Amino acid sequence: MAYYTRDNLPSGSVLGPRRPTINEFFLSSYTLSIYEGCEIGCPYCDGWAYTPRALNERVNVPFDLVERLEVELADIDQRDLIAISTLSDPYQPAEQSYHITRQVLQLLADKGQPCLVLTKGVGIKEDFSLLQKINEQSLAIVMTTLLTVDRYLAEKIEGKAYPPALRLEMLAAAKKAGLPIGVALVPIIPYVNDTDYSMSSLLRACIEIGVDFFVWDFLHIPNVRHRFRINQILASIGSYPPSYYRDIYHEQPLPSVEYRAERSTELLRRCDNLNLASRVPQRVFAGKLRPANEAAILLKHAAFRDVTHGRVHLANMHRELADLIYRGEPIPAKLRTTPLWPQMETILGELPLPTGDI
Repeated sequence: MAYYTRDNLPSGSVLGPRRPTINEFFLSSYTLSIYEGCEIGCPYCDGWAYTPRALNERVNVPFDLVERLEVELADIDQRDLIAISTLSDPYQPAEQSYHITRQVLQLLADKGQPCLVLTKGVGIKEDFSLLQKINEQSLAIVMTTLLTVDRYLAEKIEGKAYPPALRLEMLAAAKKAGLPIGVALVPIIPYVNDTDYSMSSLLRACIEIGVDFFVWDFLHIPNVRHRFRINQILASIGSYPPSYYRDIYHEQPLPSVEYRAERSTELLRRCDNLNLASRVPQRVFAGKLRPANEAAILLKHAAFRDVTHGRVHLANMHRELADLIYRGEPIPAKLRTTPLWPQMETILGELPLPTGDI
């Protein structure tokens, strides 16, 4: 069990600077971490690599977070989405006692600020009324991370997280409450949850409850310290020679480009066959964010499919355009050359295009 400290936050911004590029998974311009430390303590989390002590050993409860956030919200665009959750779960056990996340959602509901909440906790169900209020004014999305639907495997790789079945029930309840819902297969862990069978089982479970979208990313191993932790996880599951990961990672933080491309192609194919969106679909956020944000998200999503289908040049162009539009820089004439131009023109309106290109 973690021990709790109750203190004010150190000086500095609660939200931090606006993201230089929009987050294509979570639609976010800002992120907000409610608690410092995470009692759930998923062994694979790269948060372990960035903290001098055990990630789940201490949880700081920030009593002044809501007050400071209210001040900062006055200076940000009300159509910029805030993603709640970084390296700590907003509905970890501390929330049951201190309700800091609930206070944050109440503030966002008062301001009509769009948000996305990523959690493995089922306590979020008690705050659905606040999320409904936000969603009626702007946008509120509920997501959970699911690595597997196998309860026994989940116990070994997801710390003190609620079992997959309970998280799926939570999402189903959010869907019934009229909230958009998504699942993040984050991370894909080679030789653990990356098999076709494991992915198919997870996707079927998502379809059964009516998930609106499904995203994925790969296990990040930032340093030798975290590599040792991953080896411990593998040893607890089965017999995995270290050479398995050396062949895939080559001592880099992410798996090889070839591995990621192959698994992404297969996941995308399965999502398409199930008619399950592999990113947040436009119908969820259309007209609810800044037009520049909406356009940038669509371009980023197009770039994801471009890469998967080998259209590297087009993918690079779409990413470049997305970043320019998101930052509010002049829109280049080559935007007219993208297949998404009719959508861009509708979303962005009659913004002037330069005669030249970049």
